[in-house]
Amino acid sequence: MRIVATIILIATVWPLAFGESAPYELKGITLGVSTLAEFKTKFHHCADNCSEKLEKKYYHSKFAPFCSDENPYSQQTPDRAQDAEPWTKAGLVFCQPYYPFEGFQGKYFTIADINTTACFEFFQEKVYRISAAFLNAGGTNFKAMLEALTSKYGPATSQETREYQNSFGAKISGRVITWDNGVSKIVLTEFGADKDTSAVEFTHTALQSEAEKAAPKHSSKDL
Repeated sequence: MRIVATIILIATVWPLAFGESAPYELKGITLGVSTLAEFKTKFHHCADNCSEKLEKKYYHSKFAPFCSDENPYSQQTPDRAQDAEPWTKAGLVFCQPYYPFEGFQGKYFTIADINTTACFEFFQEKVYRISAAFLNAGGTNFKAMLEALTSKYGPATSQETREYQNSFGAKISGRVITWDNGVSKIVLTEFGADKDTSAVEFTHTALQSEAEKAAPKHSSKDL
């Protein structure tokens, strides 16, 4: 018994002794650890048509979260392919905590009390990426997000400035701030899809690499 206890103790303290870090976590969802089933349980709620009468009428109820393995034609795959089935077969599932129309009801996934459009990506049942876009509100929300991330995860490990140019030639500079603990990363981007939108992304480094290798490959037929 003493030998077994010693082995267990070594296994427990080994990562700490050699400086290995735990992957980043957001609202109880831990990169590379939390499962698709846990995510679905955590965010399970009725979005629409959830009475027994309406369920029979519409054949199914709209229970959230909104995931590609249960809604194969939801266009949630990275390339917005119409059919998500090949991705599901490859072990890749993409989920939103809320249906898109729930935004009109004021239901959003929030980070630092900021409304976001969030997507959780899973490979072989484990979450490997969490991405969220949000209005930067003239920089106010970006600053609040930066302060919240710094408060929870500590100082960023790197920062750079990128220059963007629109179709009219106008240029704008935005910050890209990164937290990297060797196992996972957080990247906060001041300007995402446009100058009014910021983005934050959490990724498990090794699992994301595996997911990218497993992703279906599509040959272009555009001649």
